[in-house]
Amino acid sequence: MAGITGKALYLAFGGVVLDTDYRSFGPSEEVGVVDQSAGADTARTYLTTLTDGTGSSAIVLQAADTTTWGAVALKTEGTLEWGEEGTAAGKPRHHVNAIVTGRSKDISYADVIIATIAWQYSGAVTDTTY
Repeated sequence: MAGITGKALYLAFGGVVLDTDYRSFGPSEEVGVVDQSAGADTARTYLTTLTDGTGSSAIVLQAADTTTWGAVALKTEGTLEWGEEGTAAGKPRHHVNAIVTGRSKDISYADVIIATIAWQYSGAVTDTTY
């Protein structure tokens, strides 16, 4: 089985490509559970409820890049799309409606800025292929 490196990642939000200068990307999904234990049960049992998820990324910005920073403004809602193996035909593609819930940027002395973006999913992730 061939391994996957982050070098081929495709990452975009709201149609703005973010993968050209990314350092990391981490999608995360979870499901809620409800305790259904009762009566003479001797162990807890659970039912699943709603799914949820978040994503986060660190990207490198040049000081003059206001387009990318503007595209990830707080409260911005759009499609978050990623493909860990790039966009070649048949490779995995994931997308979900998401809202920017946080962002920060470290200002450095050498004209390179590291920005961190946080997204809250608003809906279910769709897993397809390119």
